[in-house]
Amino acid sequence: MRLLLARHGQTTGNKDRRLQGAEDPLTSLGRRQAGELASYLAGRGDVTALYASPYVRARETARVVGRALGLEPVLRPGLAELNVGDAAGYRFDDWAAQFPEESEQFRTGGVDYRWPGGESGRQLGERTACEVDHILREHGEDEGSVVVISHGGALAWMLMYLLGESGDRWPSEHLNLDNCSITEVRVSHNSSPAVLLRRNETGHLTPDPDAEPAPDTEAATGEDPD
Repeated sequence: MRLLLARHGQTTGNKDRRLQGAEDPLTSLGRRQAGELASYLAGRGDVTALYASPYVRARETARVVGRALGLEPVLRPGLAELNVGDAAGYRFDDWAAQFPEESEQFRTGGVDYRWPGGESGRQLGERTACEVDHILREHGEDEGSVVVISHGGALAWMLMYLLGESGDRWPSEHLNLDNCSITEVRVSHNSSPAVLLRRNETGHLTPDPDAEPAPDTEAATGEDPD
């Protein structure tokens, strides 16, 4: 089986580099990206299932993809992005300046730092690992491909789990996935870990000359976001 891990399309929060909650919708560029992702996936002819985060930006992307594939997206809460709780809506630097003590805990707490009103990186890793296991139980022996539309941080943790890497650190090397990029892994029911075939593939997207890396959560790594 192939797992196609796709990030949602661009949002205003991405453009403004804000910590995002659940309700951020796609921009016009994000909707175009979703359409181009949908066209590519439909052209493969091998997609048998479609899963998505229930957050608005992922759900909107998945609906566009689902129409092209003739599939109804299966929304799974465990595929949502890191819950930054009360910090949603802030630019990271503004949040750090307003809450310096909390910011220091963030910088020193690593994967165990829990956002006020939200969750920790370790919790994100644990719930996304459960989602991977669920998908593999449902489709691990399938011949085709399964698409998962989620978020930069959540997908990074999923990829780290699939590749058998330690969950005691932030998956820094897998972060900064572009909007509507595809990361593809091959999963075999009788072998582990998965095999990474390509990461952050964007050849199906029309280049945007003004584009910059646009993380879901600038603070996703537990490190200095600059």
